[in-house]
Amino acid sequence: MLNPIGQSKWILCTRGLGYACPHGVRDGIRSHFLDNSIGVVLEEMGEEIRVFLPGQDQMFIVNRHDTSDVDVYATGKGYEHMICNICFVLKSENEFQINQTDAKGRKTRRPSCNICRQDIDRRSIPNREKREAKRLRPKKGTLWRCPICRKMGIVGVNVKVVADHDHYAGRWRGHLCDSCNTGLGRFKNGENFLRNAIAYLKEHEVNR
Repeated sequence: MLNPIGQSKWILCTRGLGYACPHGVRDGIRSHFLDNSIGVVLEEMGEEIRVFLPGQDQMFIVNRHDTSDVDVYATGKGYEHMICNICFVLKSENEFQINQTDAKGRKTRRPSCNICRQDIDRRSIPNREKREAKRLRPKKGTLWRCPICRKMGIVGVNVKVVADHDHYAGRWRGHLCDSCNTGLGRFKNGENFLRNAIAYLKEHEVNR
């Protein structure tokens, strides 16, 4: 199987149709994937192109006529189109939520498209659990310690306390400092991501 890591020639698969190569071997029946998927070119074979689609995490063989050139650097902030960091589909910037506004008044949009965001956000906390979380929230002005980073702070003064919840089950889990809550979100609230992070730190650990 060809290794896609390190490859940097990109194309746009406009039609979303090709032969899957799950084990490096071409399937006999063409299958569909999302139109306008971004793929990295692995091999050009005349009228066909072997391409790796990050959004599918799989290789496909596509017809050259079902593709077009794409400049991945001409996407994102300041351009009309963005590449979703989950499905890797080229979409209009309007299909990405506005996240914040920078110091120059420019809008910054989330890196994941609206459709993928629905899968990320899943379920919100039920009203009953919201009320419970509010009732048990540390009082403003009290000394409080975050259960993850163990850092102490004065609630509402030098620490922001937020209600953390499981995005998949829609279940309130407890209160965390804003930094740790954001950190869990960055790691997709997944144990595997956290284990990978720990393994990475151990791999690069320097004896002190």
